[in-house]
Amino acid sequence: MKSAVSQIKKASLGQDSFEVSAEARNIWFKSGFVTAIAANLLWGTSFLASKYTLLSWGPFTASALRFFLATSLMFVGLKAFKRKIKVPQSTREWLGVSAVAVTGFGFLYPLQLSGLKLITSGMSAAIMLTSPLFVVFAGRLFLGETLTARKLTAIGLGVAGGTILLSANGNFSVGITKESIVGVALTGLASLSLALSVIATRRISKSFDSGSLTLWSMAIGFVLLAVSAEIFEHDNFLFAFERATISSWVAILYLSIICSAFCFFIWNYALSQASPKEIASTMHIKTPTAVLLGVAIANESLSLPLLTGTAIVMAGVWISQVTPKEKRA
Repeated sequence: MKSAVSQIKKASLGQDSFEVSAEARNIWFKSGFVTAIAANLLWGTSFLASKYTLLSWGPFTASALRFFLATSLMFVGLKAFKRKIKVPQSTREWLGVSAVAVTGFGFLYPLQLSGLKLITSGMSAAIMLTSPLFVVFAGRLFLGETLTARKLTAIGLGVAGGTILLSANGNFSVGITKESIVGVALTGLASLSLALSVIATRRISKSFDSGSLTLWSMAIGFVLLAVSAEIFEHDNFLFAFERATISSWVAILYLSIICSAFCFFIWNYALSQASPKEIASTMHIKTPTAVLLGVAIANESLSLPLLTGTAIVMAGVWISQVTPKEKRA
């Protein structure tokens, strides 16, 4: 399949300007760009929802509950819509699905949440902004994708805009201590793990439909998180229900249905249609979504730096997808 960017370039009309035709917009949708945007927009709402789950459970227990429910709902949904669930048939397929589960769930959540105990949430979010950059370089290393100045510029804008957003929101500062260094290192590894999960998903998506891949990777991820909850929190998630509040249950159901089953399904679809470098910049949308949601719901202040950061992030996403038209002779 030709890259979405090259097809959009051919579909565009006019000269010496940035423009996206109706045909190009259709290509964006078919290439997975729109579903990638949707997934990351919804994931941006998960930061606020997660706060409510942590009022009742520890981070590992909350994550295990989230993906237990998400896996169950995904299975029921696939059966209800009579979608065939593919079972991995070979060692290679099991390894591929397990790679997605380990990098996208088993490593990612324990590393990020462990780091979050040692640094501020703003610093954690800022470090996670490096994931798209890791995606681009990992795609070059493992998938043989080419690096372009436009993609790197777009990702750089995303990092810069996200940093401005977090600074404007007043939660970016962290003192340099032994704990903070460890927290930064753990979160950096989480960012790398997220990027590797994107590459693993892209590779195995050639053999699995998005529904089956989402189901199996979340199921394996749930087992890993449940074990982590038992080891690090000494908490059997099956007996955690009695501590839950109504707000925690609403949050966990939202995270399970929308931010897990649905989002991972459409994200895996996007990665089956487009190369990681083509949609890596969409991962930056989570930060402005989370910050602006805080303004709308948590009564956080709206400032010029906040608006500037959001504009820079969106400019990066736009630049990553729109190709300047060639001049006519």
